[in-house]
Amino acid sequence: MFSSRWLIMPVALLAVLFLAVGCEGTRSISNSGYPGSHAPGRAVYPDAAYRGELNEFDLLVPATSEEIDEREIAGALADRRPVTAEPGKSLMVVQSGAVAPDAPMIVALHKAFQPVPFSGIPSTDGKLYAKRLRLAAAEGGCSRILVYWGMLEAQTRQQATATISWIPVIGWMVPDQTQEMRIRLKAAVIDTASGRWRMLTPAPITDDSWSAPMGRAGTDQDQVAHLKETGYRALAQLVADQAMLMAER
Repeated sequence: MFSSRWLIMPVALLAVLFLAVGCEGTRSISNSGYPGSHAPGRAVYPDAAYRGELNEFDLLVPATSEEIDEREIAGALADRRPVTAEPGKSLMVVQSGAVAPDAPMIVALHKAFQPVPFSGIPSTDGKLYAKRLRLAAAEGGCSRILVYWGMLEAQTRQQATATISWIPVIGWMVPDQTQEMRIRLKAAVIDTASGRWRMLTPAPITDDSWSAPMGRAGTDQDQVAHLKETGYRALAQLVADQAMLMAER
């Protein structure tokens, strides 16, 4: 039994919006489980199968045993035709670092394309990865490949209510922390036949969420899911808009 006097907060504390800035962290969208350990609530921990991200150079500028010729650079610069996905057609979809693209991304792309999910687990032979991916796309009837990367950046702030968070039971359920999280996405649309590509980057999306010690992990994962779904819709719309613009020319 505890006295109600412990629940009375000074007026000065109520006037304080934030007491302190907490830790900052960055996670891949392909390894977006709750990073804390022994956290109460619906905890989803980092994916043990995650092996890192696809290397952009291996994917977009594969290494060769020959020295790069200046004429090769000039020729690539002269060919300024923009690479876009093709509306209504098959589009191979690869999420960097993931066994398969997240479901909300596939759903978002279905509005304009016929997405074909494919693994984004990094290859041990980076030099051959680009050509093997293009060959897989060709054999699957996909004239374009969409590869996307994403990072979740988080910053936490302790609230004034953190001063009573130590009280048994009651404090465990009082929201005492705000987490600001931002998702950053980028994608490359690759022409299967030539390997030419175009990078697309939607604007970052930010969200704030309050949480209590009890259920912190669940609140975090709800925020991750919300940002992913919102970000994927924005990226899919950008890919579709660019495709429609090119189709109308």
